[in-house]
Amino acid sequence: MSRIRAPLSIEQLKEIQGRNESADVLTLLWEIRRLRSIASAADELERSLGPRVGSPGLLRATLRVKLDGEPCFVMMSPPE
Repeated sequence: MSRIRAPLSIEQLKEIQGRNESADVLTLLWEIRRLRSIASAADELERSLGPRVGSPGLLRATLRVKLDGEPCFVMMSPPE
């Protein structure tokens, strides 16, 4: 049983921002955006590497499964 929760959608993050626009929440939302940007770059890199073969292919396939489960490929608009 995983202790990691399912990812939040962009809509859920916007709802959280709407309920609490404190400086701390805005800072956390920017950190989420930064981390999702890194995941997006990993996605682009993995897709550009060609066929998945051998041990590196197994690692890439594992990464692909994790990336496919992330809702981070639609970027959040900056907080107002």
